Amino acid sequence: MTMSTSLRLWGWCGKILKWLCIAVLAMLILAVAGFVWYVLWPEKSLPPLEVVDEVVYLEQGWGVQREAAPRQLYYYTPQGTTMPQGESRGAIRYDWFVHLRLPFSDQRFADPEHMRRYRFLVDPAATAANPDQLPVGFTRHFDPVTGDQLLDITCAACHTGELHYTRDNRRYAVRIDGGQAMHAISDTTRGSFAPMLVVSLFYTAINPFKFDEFARNVLGSRYPEGRDALKDRLWDSLKRFASSPQNNPFGHLYPLEEGFGRTDALGRIGNTVFGDHLVDANYQTSAAPVSYPYLWEIWKFDWVQYNGSVSQPLARNIGEAMGVGARIPLLNDTGGPLPPAERFRSSVRIEDLHAIEQTLHSLQPPTWPEPIFGAVDNGLADKGKALFAQHCQGCHGPHIASEARQQAQAPQKPGPEDEWRIEVIPVRHIGTDPATAQGFLDRRYDLSRTGLTDHDLEQTLTPLFNRQLTRQVRYRLREVIDLRRSQGLPLGNLPQLLAEYPHASPEAMVPVDAFAAIRQEMEAVASPLPTVPDVRTPAPDPLTCDLNCQTVALLWNLDHGQDYAAIAMDALDVTRLTEGEALNVVGLLVKNRYFQDHQLTFEQQQCLEGFGTLDLPQQILGYKPRPLAGVWATPPFLHNGSVPSIYQLLSPPETRSERFLVGSREYDPTHLGYRLVTEEDSDTKGFWLDTSLSGNHNSGHAFAADPELWARHRADPASEPLPEGVIGPVLTHNERMAVLEYLKVHRDTPDENYGGQAAPASCTASGTAS
Repeated sequence: MTMSTSLRLWGWCGKILKWLCIAVLAMLILAVAGFVWYVLWPEKSLPPLEVVDEVVYLEQGWGVQREAAPRQLYYYTPQGTTMPQGESRGAIRYDWFVHLRLPFSDQRFADPEHMRRYRFLVDPAATAANPDQLPVGFTRHFDPVTGDQLLDITCAACHTGELHYTRDNRRYAVRIDGGQAMHAISDTTRGSFAPMLVVSLFYTAINPFKFDEFARNVLGSRYPEGRDALKDRLWDSLKRFASSPQNNPFGHLYPLEEGFGRTDALGRIGNTVFGDHLVDANYQTSAAPVSYPYLWEIWKFDWVQYNGSVSQPLARNIGEAMGVGARIPLLNDTGGPLPPAERFRSSVRIEDLHAIEQTLHSLQPPTWPEPIFGAVDNGLADKGKALFAQHCQGCHGPHIASEARQQAQAPQKPGPEDEWRIEVIPVRHIGTDPATAQGFLDRRYDLSRTGLTDHDLEQTLTPLFNRQLTRQVRYRLREVIDLRRSQGLPLGNLPQLLAEYPHASPEAMVPVDAFAAIRQEMEAVASPLPTVPDVRTPAPDPLTCDLNCQTVALLWNLDHGQDYAAIAMDALDVTRLTEGEALNVVGLLVKNRYFQDHQLTFEQQQCLEGFGTLDLPQQILGYKPRPLAGVWATPPFLHNGSVPSIYQLLSPPETRSERFLVGSREYDPTHLGYRLVTEEDSDTKGFWLDTSLSGNHNSGHAFAADPELWARHRADPASEPLPEGVIGPVLTHNERMAVLEYLKVHRDTPDENYGGQAAPASCTASGTAS
């Protein structure tokens, strides 16, 4: 090789190195710019810290002290969740979260002021249950897989609210236990809590000085021995965050921004359980964020969730824990099914869920704090009470169940006064945004990779269908007897048949002979019998069901109950289960595995599940109208949080705010909602909720009928139905204000009837199960 050739080669190498250096420098500049664009700049756009002078804990049955035992139990009892969702080896340890620091800052990520900027609630001082002064709902549980304390997010994080108001130059924070949270814990938009947490972990991992300080704080006396293992675990966590499509903001699984105070609850639960834990093909695009519902009195409801899809307390709570991140291995490490005897073990802490649920039985609706929000105008409230009875109570109730129904649906409840019927209102009638209800019906999941078969589904669900049919026949028979007796109609041998009717056993065998005897006696005493719908058209069960209605329902159950269950089972396909079916099946199998592993009796199982309520889902395209005690404390309104105040909710939809800011807890005690912030308030920061977007619509629940239409409708509702979404007449300003005043004092039941068991009882301790 000549000298000139060598020089040319060196020249080319120099140019290549030069361009490589330029490229590396450009990439570094782009990385820094991207880091600033994705993290630092949007983090600066968070709403400002809300400074208060005093936190006021209302008397909701738990006392008014921060350290009150029920409040601390609810706030900080773990439920078995992890971050990232369902992880163990790569899960965030509790000590990591406590000692993690922000990028380019010495401030701890978990510093109370920093967490409050994300709108988490942090109490003014540490307590024995919360020694590190973390936000409400942030706690820890011991994980036997890692041998460490893991960060655990409990239901209190999302179901505790606060309202702020200034009176006499003093800033108050009124705590609403069981209320609606303001944070955006699941949001993956730039600058939100979750992306900042991941970036803080990443920056700690790559910055040797940052990591060394972190390791010293976490390991304590074990430093530097455990330093390398700690870094490995940190990278495991980051890999797990990065590998989940749910944490990819560019994956568009959640195209509609959730923002403050909302999450796409059902969509995220489905994606976590059936996507993160099972197969990528199960991930579903979801665009139906909902506000966090408030929790007082829900233990009395026969159906919960916004779409009235769940009846059993434990089923609801297991689903919530799985969605928040409980570990539930569904596959082995090569993607195959687990052995049948090892399936559906989870980290869900069922006894702790029971303790939280029992504590919530004593939670009462908040009472209007007159010293802070102002005195109630009792005269105006009296006028509002009449308007409420005329326009609201028919849907919102509460509708107390009969004793017969309570015994059929929830036999372990204290009595029928604690069983409230919730009738789901179809979307076509109420007219509110259908995205949440429709998505629940449309989404499909494949569970076959777990090893489950259609036969397994049948074996799991058939006993529940049979037990439900046994209870329904007893309930309908009691109602028919009572109604016939009240009308002086012959009873024949029906009372004797009811007395001899067998109770549902743990095996839930359907008493076929008893069914035949009841059918024969009905033919003798109630001839001619009414026409019974065919097996594919179940008899209706409205809130009020007269003798004919109850007779038809009884006959339908006697004639078609078993066939209907068989048809329902035949329709199930383990490769295409609806969201309700899939969550129900997994929840049942998680419970069954827990019961088997702990060798619990049937009575203990019934106790843990809650009131002996059956775990079968309901799938209706609609939303439930819940009772309204304390509703004044739960803005914004409608299931998707699209209406900022109750005043606007009582107004025609076209007059409601089309776009408003969410992120401030400043309360408006006149209109019962958050203080309205509009485009003109340019200095404010937060999440702009745009109601023109599908999923965010503020339509429906409309008091919009003109006087003539309303008069004709009241005279003959059948021939003069209201337009879709219209539920009442246009109310005057004074009428709306009267209803608002009444809602400040409205109680669903006399105060002495509120509350339940004061201290949680164990269902597994000897002699405590019933």
